[in-house]
Amino acid sequence: MLRTITSTAAVRTFKPVQVAAAARRSYSNTFGDKEKAEEAKYIRQKEAEQIKKLREELARKEKEIEALKKKN
Repeated sequence: MLRTITSTAAVRTFKPVQVAAAARRSYSNTFGDKEKAEEAKYIRQKEAEQIKKLREELARKEKEIEALKKKN
């Protein structure tokens, strides 16, 4: 049979570490700033890809126009 310890000395309670409100704000601001920077980086990258595709398409269309002008 199992023995159970009923004394209060045997029971340990763990409390979460209290972090000052200023420190919590600092951590959250740091995370928020990092998140915003990552989002901005992602957006710039996607916009650069779109611009590249549009420039390539524009170059193709200009070549088509020149080819049509030479035919006429």
